[in-house]
Amino acid sequence: MVTLKEIAAQCGCSVATVSKALNKMPDISAKTARRICDMAMEMGYLPNAAARTLKTSRSRTIGLLLFLRGESVWTHDYFAKIAASIQTVMGESGYDITPINCDGASVMGSYLDYCRYRSYDGIIVMSAGFTEKYLLELIDSEIPLVTIDYAFHHRGAVLSDNVQGMRDLVRYVHAKGHRRIAFIHGEDTSVTRNRLASFYTTAEELNVSVPDEYVRPAFYHDPDSSARATRQLLELPQRPTCILYPDDYSYVGGMNELLNRGMRIPEDISVAGYDGIRLAEILRPRLTTLRQDSEGIGQHAARMLLKAIEKPRSFISQHVTLPGRIMEGETVGSIDSKAR
Repeated sequence: MVTLKEIAAQCGCSVATVSKALNKMPDISAKTARRICDMAMEMGYLPNAAARTLKTSRSRTIGLLLFLRGESVWTHDYFAKIAASIQTVMGESGYDITPINCDGASVMGSYLDYCRYRSYDGIIVMSAGFTEKYLLELIDSEIPLVTIDYAFHHRGAVLSDNVQGMRDLVRYVHAKGHRRIAFIHGEDTSVTRNRLASFYTTAEELNVSVPDEYVRPAFYHDPDSSARATRQLLELPQRPTCILYPDDYSYVGGMNELLNRGMRIPEDISVAGYDGIRLAEILRPRLTTLRQDSEGIGQHAARMLLKAIEKPRSFISQHVTLPGRIMEGETVGSIDSKAR
């Protein structure tokens, strides 16, 4: 079996440096890490998980693949709830979970090479570029895999019902008398496209006109971009009476922009979020939002993957869609016909 010392000798570096490269430590350059990892693969090095696999046929480790700009899965409220739920279900069956940073995986080449190298028994893709070449390669591989909020016909998937969720949210604010409804959406993903289509469709069903300038792009989990979009909406000759935000956390940027202008929520303008994280209940006034079933999403994804791993012959790829629900707060006020 190849040792760290042998790899170090071939690379002309210390054993400590090899260890840092193979364990994705931050205090080593990407170029050095790639060179060491390539040499390790060439020499047939097996990490501990892979060595265990030779004896048990399983590493008892599950990878969580995601890409979050400058964040860990555990600091992102929505994905942290999903990950915690996955961890609970997997832990009960004796599996560990390991978050896979997409940038970190690129050190080893493709996602597939990285997952094989780490000997993961299965993968749950939580957030990624689902049309990227490296991800499609992983999707089409032999590794058991489940996706969240994106569906491939030959893979299991768990989806939050973003179409019905947005429909419920628009109908809720419409019932409060709002007709000038703006929507700040996240970056271009399948989730965003579903929410946008549902927003427009529901507005049409309710005979509500949506000017192009009422729909503004931003980024998910990014208060700064939502603050900019809010500023643009407030500068319109006829500003909206209600603004829908891409997620609860991003709303903080919009809230600060409104408060800095001396505007009262909901007396002067109404707002609503999406996700239903703990923050929505802490803010004052409490944020009205669409709560996604993050715990249920994690549980279903974990159980689906377990079956794919442990009962592959009887596993049938299914797409499960879970509904959300309106969490009524204090940020959507009622308006009469004169204010519309």
